[in-house]
Amino acid sequence: MHGLIREENSFGANPGTKDLAKHLYARMYYGKVVVVANRPLTVLSQLRKQWLKLARKVQKERASTLNAVRIREFSDILTHMHNLQFTFHYPPDEYPASVYIVTPEEILRWPPECRTMYVTCDVSAENLHMMTAWMPPISLVVMCKLAYS
Repeated sequence: MHGLIREENSFGANPGTKDLAKHLYARMYYGKVVVVANRPLTVLSQLRKQWLKLARKVQKERASTLNAVRIREFSDILTHMHNLQFTFHYPPDEYPASVYIVTPEEILRWPPECRTMYVTCDVSAENLHMMTAWMPPISLVVMCKLAYS
């Protein structure tokens, strides 16, 4: 896949949107993210729910520290987390967002220029190659099978 980093089953035996949200938390500063799923609306609602839970966890960590530097770091993280926009509308030219949840058919019509892609459904090798064609080198493609994607 033309210089891309590929991860397989990085979420364990029973992956879910909680694992996806944690992984997204680690990748949120790298640019746009695309989640490929058969049922984008279901994945969007579950991922957004887990994302807000993760933000509350960061808020609790911020509240529990007295270190001014750490408080500032947590505040910056929270600002960035709350400014991420999730959508299942596509293409990106018409709908600006940070995280796109799309079907394989939509992404084949308009390959994204993103730094991180999560593939949560079955796609053939040819389609995966086409989906990742516009991704810059050293971008990350995570293959994870969600139960309800």
